[in-house]
Amino acid sequence: MRNGVRHLLGAGTGLLATPLIAAGFLYYASLGGGWVAVGVLAATMVVAGLLAGSRISPIASLVPGLVLAGLAAAALARVPGVVAPALMPAGYARAYAELAETWALVAGCVLLAASAFPSRWRGAVRAEPPQPPEEEAPADPPPPPLPRRIPSRY
Repeated sequence: MRNGVRHLLGAGTGLLATPLIAAGFLYYASLGGGWVAVGVLAATMVVAGLLAGSRISPIASLVPGLVLAGLAAAALARVPGVVAPALMPAGYARAYAELAETWALVAGCVLLAASAFPSRWRGAVRAEPPQPPEEEAPADPPPPPLPRRIPSRY
């Protein structure tokens, strides 16, 4: 697969995985505990782990990493409207604030660190097909010397 196609698929995967990861953390925060919450957290971490360790493209982990790290940075900087947006219902605002102040920074840094390796940006090396060995000329004895020129009498 060419690098351009691989990175395009990675960008699409990252765009799809970003709300899945955020929704997993939000659902975990809203449950508050229990086995279901642990299962949701584990499933969210599996999705993040697949993005961080896969061979698709580092863009797949870069996109959600930037979003989550940006959300955490805005929450730490106390940017108004980030931690508790005005249009969000109160029940979701608490879980969203907890996501912004706790899990977003950790998950964002892990996903950004996974994108930093240069080997993930290069495509797989295609093996060249083996070339047939060159045929060597058989070792024949040298040709006999040319006869001497006989002078003509004409």
